[in-house]
Amino acid sequence: MAIQKLVLDTFDDDYELIAIHCSLASYRVAFLLNKHLDLQLFRKKEDINFEYNDLVANFPLYQYYDRFQYNTYSLFGNKFKTQIAPKSLVSEGLFTPEDAFTTKYLIPELKTIDYFLKIEAETSQFSSKSLLTQILAISQIITAYTVEYTTLKSKNNLIFE
Repeated sequence: MAIQKLVLDTFDDDYELIAIHCSLASYRVAFLLNKHLDLQLFRKKEDINFEYNDLVANFPLYQYYDRFQYNTYSLFGNKFKTQIAPKSLVSEGLFTPEDAFTTKYLIPELKTIDYFLKIEAETSQFSSKSLLTQILAISQIITAYTVEYTTLKSKNNLIFE
């Protein structure tokens, strides 16, 4: 009796991930990257949506496909802050907060990062060092650095295609 074995070839996506610390809104960060890096990031019609037990978090997504270099650039936010409704209508005292906010993160283990720039290169000739130095030259960006995505627990959240 012959034994048949099916092998599922899995491959890890190979991409560069740059963390960006910036207090600007997502459309301003996309504008600055377009201006200084000669990109054409545009807002996708659908954001990255994650359902939590009590709400749906929408993270903005901007993408650009460079057809000459065969690179795909994706800029997306890491933080989603929203107002939650109070659980009871009865006031509990003088200093009861009327507005309560909750914050959800796309990558929870990196809560201090505001935005990520994901670069998917089809060729192995891409180097993020020159791109990173150009990002650091933008005065509105506080800091930027590469992140090793293979060590992240929630790296599956970075797959949104």
